[in-house]
Amino acid sequence: MPLASGVATLLRACGAVVAGAGSATLIAASRATLERACAAARCESERAAVRALIAAFQRARSSPPALRWRGRSIALDDGAQVMGIVNVTPDSFYERVGGAEAALAKGRAIVADGGAIVDVGGQSYADGVRRVGPEDEAARVVPAVRALAAACDAAISADTVHARVAHAVLRAGAHAINDCSGLSDPALADAVAEHGAGLVIVHLKGRLNHREPATYVYDDALAEIVEFLHERAERALRAGVARDAIAIDPGLEFGKEPATDLEILARFGELRALGYPIVLAASRKSFIGRVVGRPAAELLVPSLAAAAAGIAAGARIVRAHDVAETVQLARMLAAIERAGMPAEDGASNSCAAEAV
Repeated sequence: MPLASGVATLLRACGAVVAGAGSATLIAASRATLERACAAARCESERAAVRALIAAFQRARSSPPALRWRGRSIALDDGAQVMGIVNVTPDSFYERVGGAEAALAKGRAIVADGGAIVDVGGQSYADGVRRVGPEDEAARVVPAVRALAAACDAAISADTVHARVAHAVLRAGAHAINDCSGLSDPALADAVAEHGAGLVIVHLKGRLNHREPATYVYDDALAEIVEFLHERAERALRAGVARDAIAIDPGLEFGKEPATDLEILARFGELRALGYPIVLAASRKSFIGRVVGRPAAELLVPSLAAAAAGIAAGARIVRAHDVAETVQLARMLAAIERAGMPAEDGASNSCAAEAV
């Protein structure tokens, strides 16, 4: 919702730039300006609002140094890491593998190309694809996860929305669950917590496997996505999932039209206010094909462009089909970022935040 008029007046009086933007408010201020506003607040409600802005400011400035998934530490403080995709479902839209042996070979190739995470999926969520039951999904995924856990030096995530599948793959050796339904199964967070595993929470609007454009309406897309991810992350924390085991994903294409996907990429940095590592999953998705007018097989370059935009805005994990190319991109962007770092950390002291 819009920032209260009294708080907006207070911030302006202390030197902040405050501009209305529909249902949201854009605030540009330094940390010192926000501290002055907190000291000058006339009542507790104004003081609490400014403190919330300061907390968001601090979360946005400081990236979590690592994700910790069942004894695996995935470093995030020196550039983005790449999550390579292993699809063991026969109806995935791109690059399918069949069976545990092929999944292991693919996983080893991901590691050789510089990937840090192998993401195994046994169900396609594309429009019109038939959903399989948890037993059939587990039958596809568990042998692949077991083979990877035994012989592949990478963190392993399993892409599922079912708590029953989560239990099965975590028992088989997976380190995390990548849930593209945003905890639609109320028991999934409990399963992750029981195994001490990691969790990627993905924003979803609408239903998986059903494209329903009439329902993909947002007053403010980033505000809605941030609120959804905050609420689901809090739910996971209450279930016992460790804070440093949680990552978030805005869910490009899951309940969005291309215009919204592009808006998310353009405003990607706003997700940093949540304080969790951010996953970008855009690789060869159909919204990119709709933007550039090309099929999935010809979407490497625009997929890398989307990855570059996300990494520059704060993404620390990039889920990708083309691991070698994405790793090179991430390493180059990290080198550029290091070269531009100021000598003193305090030199970077301004922010733009969105009050929702």
